Amino acid sequence: MKKTLLLFLITIIGVVSYSQNLKGKVLQIVENGDTLNVSMAALQWLHTSIGVHSDQNGDFILKRTHTDTLIVSFPTFLPDTIVVPKHQNEITIILNSAHSLNEVSIIANDGSYISVQPILTQIISSEGLRRAACCNLAESFEGTVAIDADYPDAVSGARQISMLGLAGIYTQILLENVPFIRILSQQFGLGFVPGSWMESINISKGTSSVVNGYEGITGQIDVEYKKPETNLERVFLNVYTNTMGRGEVSFNTRIPVCKDENVSTNFLIYAADQFAKMDMNHDGFMDAPRSRQINFVNRWDYKLKNMEGRTLMNFLWDNRFGGQMNFTPKTIRKIDSLPYGFTSDNLRLQLFSKNGFLLKGEHESVGTIVSFTGHRLHSHYGNSIYSANQYSGYVNVIYSNKFGSKFRHKISTGASFQYDNLSGHYETIADLGYMVANKNSIKDFVPGVFTEYAYIIDPKLVLMAGMRLDYNIGYKKVLWTPRLHAKWQITKNLSLRASVGKGYRTPYFFSENISLLLSSRDIVINEDPEIEEAYNYGFSTVYQFNMPGGKSSLVFDYFYTDFVQQMIVDLDDVREVHYFPLNGYYNGFSNKSRSHSAQIELTLKLFKRFEILLAYRFNDVRYMKQGLFQQKELMSQHKALINLNYSTPYDKWKFNVNFQIFGPMSLPKTQSNPEQYRRPDYTNPYCLLNAQITKKFRRWEIYFGAENILNVKQKDAIIASDQPFSEFFDATMIYAPITGIMGYAGFRFILK
Repeated sequence: MKKTLLLFLITIIGVVSYSQNLKGKVLQIVENGDTLNVSMAALQWLHTSIGVHSDQNGDFILKRTHTDTLIVSFPTFLPDTIVVPKHQNEITIILNSAHSLNEVSIIANDGSYISVQPILTQIISSEGLRRAACCNLAESFEGTVAIDADYPDAVSGARQISMLGLAGIYTQILLENVPFIRILSQQFGLGFVPGSWMESINISKGTSSVVNGYEGITGQIDVEYKKPETNLERVFLNVYTNTMGRGEVSFNTRIPVCKDENVSTNFLIYAADQFAKMDMNHDGFMDAPRSRQINFVNRWDYKLKNMEGRTLMNFLWDNRFGGQMNFTPKTIRKIDSLPYGFTSDNLRLQLFSKNGFLLKGEHESVGTIVSFTGHRLHSHYGNSIYSANQYSGYVNVIYSNKFGSKFRHKISTGASFQYDNLSGHYETIADLGYMVANKNSIKDFVPGVFTEYAYIIDPKLVLMAGMRLDYNIGYKKVLWTPRLHAKWQITKNLSLRASVGKGYRTPYFFSENISLLLSSRDIVINEDPEIEEAYNYGFSTVYQFNMPGGKSSLVFDYFYTDFVQQMIVDLDDVREVHYFPLNGYYNGFSNKSRSHSAQIELTLKLFKRFEILLAYRFNDVRYMKQGLFQQKELMSQHKALINLNYSTPYDKWKFNVNFQIFGPMSLPKTQSNPEQYRRPDYTNPYCLLNAQITKKFRRWEIYFGAENILNVKQKDAIIASDQPFSEFFDATMIYAPITGIMGYAGFRFILK
């Protein structure tokens, strides 16, 4: 059989007697000929449910069965089979990077990986996700300082991220390289991805590949769901509850449709309910909204001769209400004297299909991505109503070819089309019964073409240059997107990367800033929105070194974002929100905006099974307003992280501690309010401490832990909470937790 993906080396240790276990190691050859340990490679006997994953050192022990055919698979390699004779009890499997799909190599592994390809990518593994409760995507970034996941208000329970000090709208969030969180899903979308569904999260800073589009000014987050062909869990059940009155159940199952597993499917089912009302800060408002969510995914993976693909369908219903403690959805009226309340109802359907076709040989292929998303949102914010429908379509066709000596040249070229409809009667704002269409929402028709070329100059130097041209029909604007990435492997343990690129983004003010309706401010749009445009420059270095517990690393990166065009949300007028473009002049003053972001991260493995992560991040984000270059509000310039992880032999017990330090933040000006409703110009620094313990059995895991152990709470989180219909009310100045310590517990049942 022709080996399309794996080269293996079989080493017989001199044992000719039959063994009940097969011991082995999985390695990968990188460009300079060295080998790296490959963890989380899946190994399974053909036509059986017996399988394992390689550990952090690439080692595995697999129980023998009646068959001698072993299936080996890894996320960035095509699966293949190896025949292991019955008398052989040790094996070394070597993956050759020349046949990989994405040419990703790994230099560090435990809770996260770091890619050493031109685009520096941190990969949070399934092990890393289990180090905290990780109920959803928003709660999956506690182990990194690269991303902040904050609450934009104290009522809705929404979570939004920021990267490089800039809002999450400038970060491209994908589901397996398919556009995922966009427009209407910006507010609650991070809660639409259950933690138990995720196989990994890939975090890339700076501009990414042009193959994925012109967006992603500050970075890219790509979520990988569990796949039936690589995930060996036939049944997975997770049950979770916490002291805030929340309960969750997640059930996953994998079903091989054909005996040879060329066609397989899995079902991911999730249900959650916030069934209690809590007011721990005694302001008369619920600390978390009452919420219910039903989330369902069915995916099909298939592999035929010279073709493979996957098709996924995701349906979601998310309903929630919050506000004052005595508010229920039935009390909604256009009368100011009734309890202040908030409601939100989301219905979302996404379908996508990804298919790849091999052409002449294994190094030439065509890939296609087709996606459709429909999203309906209806919500109330006090006396205001926000209602919108979104219909989005996405098509991407990619031709890829590797050629030249040792396949050192790779070219990817193709065409894409993005369609978004959120215009006219599809998006409406209502206040006290007066309904108006949002004239600032538009239909987006964006066809585009792209080319990307990668060249391995020698085993230590790789260049990747890309360029794409798109045309936004709604704005009648050509989008020219050049990007360049380079990696220099200075020594075996030291690498340097640099990147420069451009990105664009279509602004949707209301859908991206819905939380502003939870204040009494009037919204003033000074000028019609324009497409946002920025350059991003960055470099990073990774150094590895050995310690008694394993490979340790030191990572430093710096990124600078310079906006050519940005839409600014100005909150300094306590009675109004102003929305204006920064280019040119505003109120007679020149405008500009930029962001500096630097991060250092040290991973130490002092002894076996013990890991310490120390990290610090500095963000300096400023924009010019009326001649002053002022700091961005509600953004912590300084953030530090200490993460401790220890496990006993065979992972019977796992202990995880996470300690975060947040520096002061600038707050919007409130001096024109009465004294009792004023806030200081800057917040005080604060710390968060979380911890979790996990006990592992054969097929069970029991975990329990606590968040915000230090019981940190923001005082007077809601301005004028006693007068929610007054001109002073504002629930959007949130910079710290509004609830105290929260305990949680749960269990996982895993049948492989």
